[in-house]
Amino acid sequence: MVAHGRWIAALLFAAGCASPPRPSLPPAPPAPASFRIAAADLDRDPRDVSGPEAAEDLDAAVRAFDQAYAGLDGLPRLPLPGTIAAVRARLVARARWEPAELAIELAALFRVPDGHLAFGYGGHAPLRLAAWPWIGGEGSSPAAPPSRRVALAFPDGSAVAGAPGDPRGAVELVPGKVPRLVLRTLDSAAAAELERLPALARRLRAAPAFVVDLRGNGGGNYQYAERFVLELTDARLARLGEREVVSAAAAAGRANSARRRLVRGEVPPGARALFEVHIAALEAEAAALEAEGGGRREIVTEGGVVRGLAPGPLAGRAVFLVDRGCASACEMLLALARQIPGVVVAGEPTRGSMAAGELALFRLPRSGVTVSLGTRGFRDPLGDFVETRGFLPDVPATGRGAEAEAERVARSRGPAPK
Repeated sequence: MVAHGRWIAALLFAAGCASPPRPSLPPAPPAPASFRIAAADLDRDPRDVSGPEAAEDLDAAVRAFDQAYAGLDGLPRLPLPGTIAAVRARLVARARWEPAELAIELAALFRVPDGHLAFGYGGHAPLRLAAWPWIGGEGSSPAAPPSRRVALAFPDGSAVAGAPGDPRGAVELVPGKVPRLVLRTLDSAAAAELERLPALARRLRAAPAFVVDLRGNGGGNYQYAERFVLELTDARLARLGEREVVSAAAAAGRANSARRRLVRGEVPPGARALFEVHIAALEAEAAALEAEGGGRREIVTEGGVVRGLAPGPLAGRAVFLVDRGCASACEMLLALARQIPGVVVAGEPTRGSMAAGELALFRLPRSGVTVSLGTRGFRDPLGDFVETRGFLPDVPATGRGAEAEAERVARSRGPAPK
């Protein structure tokens, strides 16, 4: 961590000092009019840019945030105009910007407590800078390893175990006196396995006690989570509040995010058709919205209720075991499940990456630096979730003893701890 901080400090220090002469920059490609990323650029190496080119990329980032970012409730989605102008002037004043330097400047400018927001680039040495938290803490700059090879879903890598292609599978039912369902991801790339979840829920709800292990589950498609939870109960459950950005930029950015996964080979053959249909629908939506003028509007849904599909209430006790790797759609699953009588949450606080989801990807036209931001806002109906802090467990359980503690709580017959 200290080494990371020194690397960033040196990089930022160099930004204010004279640097040795370098070869002149090659001309930048023309800036595209559309937010759609060309297929050849989806995972292309970034490039150094001049000061004026860096300022053009800043303008493109402002446009992407303004037209596509859902933002956080109570916070503006853009920095103050004066702050943007000051950063723009600093970018123009320098002769040359390396991609990592520019990504750091942008992360510092747009920084908000959003667990999904990130900057970086692809190519041979990919970089991902999470806008929050930063390794140096409050008031410091975002950090990355000297090698700049950061290709993990989150800075600490906790979501890697749940990635599609994990040899253990996305879904695993561990039998025993207290059955344990291990749900490693909700990613649509694992659709074939996730389709089993409703049947597994019907099987588990017949047991007097069971554990749902969500540790390391970095999220994915919330529809699979909701279908699972609704099969556990017949209770009326409050839906999450939603704020969806509808714009050509948001639709194109979501399509870019899915298309890059195909290019990187992150989608198994069995799920490619699902992704291709999804991408085609998003690109058609982007084209239609662009033809209408390309403006932005929001669809807000609050106060919705959904009834469980089970024939009766949950008879036994269900313990949902979580840790800091439970994020995004995993936390949305918890927001619904913890309303069910008999459900207990055990483990550690979750990551706190739920408030701005449904990610869109944008590639800045001059440098190739990328921005990943949420186009749909979500709100916990009970008000217990805090972005970047997550959900707090009812029963703390950490380390090697977490599974045993979850089973103990599941077997107990007293009132559910809350």
